[in-house]
Amino acid sequence: MNQNGQMIAIADTAISGEMVSFTPLRMENIYRHFEWNNDPELNRLDNEMPYKEESFGEFKKRFERMVTHPSSNTVDFEIHSNDGTLIGVAYVADISEHNRHCTAGITIGDRAYWGRNYGRDAMNLLLDYCFEELGMHRVATETFEYNTAWKNLVEWAGFKREGVEQEYLFRDGVFWDKEIYGLLEGDYRASRGLD
Repeated sequence: MNQNGQMIAIADTAISGEMVSFTPLRMENIYRHFEWNNDPELNRLDNEMPYKEESFGEFKKRFERMVTHPSSNTVDFEIHSNDGTLIGVAYVADISEHNRHCTAGITIGDRAYWGRNYGRDAMNLLLDYCFEELGMHRVATETFEYNTAWKNLVEWAGFKREGVEQEYLFRDGVFWDKEIYGLLEGDYRASRGLD
């Protein structure tokens, strides 16, 4: 808890799955994060703002704040393969301790790890963290309709499509929907045989 009585969610230790582990953000990896931050394709997949290259100086200021002064209701992780390679990032945001809900997401930034089940293992690890460590009752996520890889992953993980914000995003000369997904604690526990 911070001085205002708010929960402070801090990732201060590594947690491991079958293929990946999560660690806190590390300053020594800033150049890899900067590379992904300035990747137009990654931006297109998970950011509603049009791609705009960010200078290293501006990115460094923002990244340092994330590492040294994290938000009280957000947790950011690095995703490492079991051989230690940094392959992506994961986050839990909008954490409400009272209502026991949050928003979560992952990005596998290293294309060499796409389509090889690293995303699935990272999703399982992230959901375990949300439900088992943070005690959440509901985890939400969202996707743009053209991001079929993310859509397939969240549906595989048991998320249910709850709604659509129609023609939410204008990209490539076309309006695209944003799709809203949710996963409840009971469904998470049943899928893992924990009930």
